[in-house]
Amino acid sequence: MSEAALIEVENLRTSFAVGSQRVEAVRGVSFSIAAGEVFGLIGESGSGKTVTGLSLLRLLPPHAAVAADAMRFRGEELGRLSDAEFRALQGVQLAMIFQDPVGSFNPAKTVAWHLQHAIARRRACSGSASGSGGGDWAEEAAQDLRNVGIRAPERVLASYPHQLSGGMLQRALIAMVIALRPALIIADEPTTNLDNLVERQILELIRAQQKKLGASVLYVTHDLGVAGEICDRIAVMYAGEIVEMGPARDVLERPRHPYAQGLLQTSASLERRDEYLYELQGEPGGRGDATGCAFAARCPQAMAQCRTTQPRLVEVGAGHVSRCLLHEQ
Repeated sequence: MSEAALIEVENLRTSFAVGSQRVEAVRGVSFSIAAGEVFGLIGESGSGKTVTGLSLLRLLPPHAAVAADAMRFRGEELGRLSDAEFRALQGVQLAMIFQDPVGSFNPAKTVAWHLQHAIARRRACSGSASGSGGGDWAEEAAQDLRNVGIRAPERVLASYPHQLSGGMLQRALIAMVIALRPALIIADEPTTNLDNLVERQILELIRAQQKKLGASVLYVTHDLGVAGEICDRIAVMYAGEIVEMGPARDVLERPRHPYAQGLLQTSASLERRDEYLYELQGEPGGRGDATGCAFAARCPQAMAQCRTTQPRLVEVGAGHVSRCLLHEQ
């Protein structure tokens, strides 16, 4: 991986305790994100996208186990940091925009309270002496709201979360993340519950603010159209593994893995409003052992050896890799 990468992940493995057993949700995931890059994780629900992001931020429940050969931020090994040391990065240098903005706010507190505490946290972690007591936090909070397209910041600052629409609340959440001035933003399907017009506005907003901050973004989505609009590179996940990764245009226009090809056909069928939508046969899932391809049971191109031989990522183009035995022949 590049020495210039902002974040580097090597062989990330995340599992959860289910009764007396452990179930792997992320299996050997490796990627890097350059400074200022938007890197997308796409795939069906349950593919491990969100768990990957939560693993990076230590936001998983106690019964989760996270291991990796390396998780480096600006060259520093995150796994070596104590909880106290990591909290200095968590929510400041490493921030997250959640899918449901409602759950990101305390319903009993105003938007102003949330932004005041976000600004105070950034200043405390950066060693600024101004803290949260200075009167200038309100001016900064109002400007952050203006930066996300809110024309009446004073009204929004005085509002409680339930008094705002979903789109407005998502803008307020993005403003709260901007207030932290993070180096890496993990955006977990932040437009899922919004209508198409507001979705496009939020996408443009995230991209514009990302460029303004010079931040990197790990963008989690199941929507290929969204990924194509915002991402520089894309990794396709299935059953906890990356099955294809490369420049966004290459992956979306010339997908090489059968699963990525199926996702693209499904997306095209939806856009055409076909009477009978194309769908991948079978149910999303993985394997209980370490043999064979996880996608073999659903793959229209599966061969006998796909059920016994685990494929590896093979280069299929410039910066473009795919995990399929068809590429190894």
